[in-house]
Amino acid sequence: MALRVLLYFGLLAVGWLLSSKGVISEKLTGGISHIQTAILFGLIFIMGVKVGMDEQVVSSIGQIGVMAAVFAVVTAGFSILFVYIARRKFFTDKRIAGGEND
Repeated sequence: MALRVLLYFGLLAVGWLLSSKGVISEKLTGGISHIQTAILFGLIFIMGVKVGMDEQVVSSIGQIGVMAAVFAVVTAGFSILFVYIARRKFFTDKRIAGGEND
């Protein structure tokens, strides 16, 4: 496993080195981008099929949805709360957009 990870990092380093030296043309880079996008969509599709074939996941999809909705609401709520508190504590300039109107 560690050897495989090192191989991936080595390939990334070789790609970076080749592109930084100008060996890889812009035309080839554009083509690679399209190939990466197609492979990414294929990977997402295959993962979705595998998850959809799992009976445990399908039978508890409602519970997963409720938990995801609660998680989204709680994280968004606390993000808004912490930004509000940080803004009130650290920004005292009234000329900042959204400040108190005199």
